Amino acid sequence: MGKAPTPASPGDLEERLAALRTEFPGWTISPHDTPPLYRAVRDSGQGVHLGAGSYAGLRRLLFEQDDADCDRARLALKNALEECGVKAAQHSVSLVMKTRAGISRTVGAHRGRFNWDSGLDLGPITAVDEVAVKILRLLGLELHPQLSVLARRMGVRGYTVDIGASEITVRTGADVSPPRAVRVTCEPRPTDEGRDWFWTHWGDALAEAGDITGAEVALVGLLAAQP
Repeated sequence: MGKAPTPASPGDLEERLAALRTEFPGWTISPHDTPPLYRAVRDSGQGVHLGAGSYAGLRRLLFEQDDADCDRARLALKNALEECGVKAAQHSVSLVMKTRAGISRTVGAHRGRFNWDSGLDLGPITAVDEVAVKILRLLGLELHPQLSVLARRMGVRGYTVDIGASEITVRTGADVSPPRAVRVTCEPRPTDEGRDWFWTHWGDALAEAGDITGAEVALVGLLAAQP
């Protein structure tokens, strides 16, 4: 007769469960002495409990639950975007939409998170409305609120400010020769955990979106620089 499988040591079991918690964030995953031996409870308080008699069985249940959750979230996001006037087409496990310039971009959902096609994390699948706003900005269809603040502040300083759908252009006054201008956007910075930053049109970071004063000072310096 074949030997029964050797149970995993406590150290090995905890290592495997830690890997499972990393793979499926938002769940409390733990072993138990009574059936079901492996259990997962969703942290959001939605009353979702999963149980299985083996590690592999619990991982399969978590995988299936994540697929179902992401399917519902993509549909909710599609509806939210279409309410904002963005046509989003379902393609396999992604949503496809176009920027103002007609370039196709995609949004997926995986392991409880929405993600942009560049790899940028857009947020949890439970935050559909907030993610829809981020997508509008990434598509160039809505001005970032911090750009609006920066535009007002630069106007107070005496600069001419042109406001577009997704960027502002700050120009020196008519008395400055030669005239100078800087286009500014506000977009996530991947190297700063996706936090929004102000960027020049040539790709230089000015300041974090919350640092309006820092962005003002940087712009004043750029507009004062000799060509």
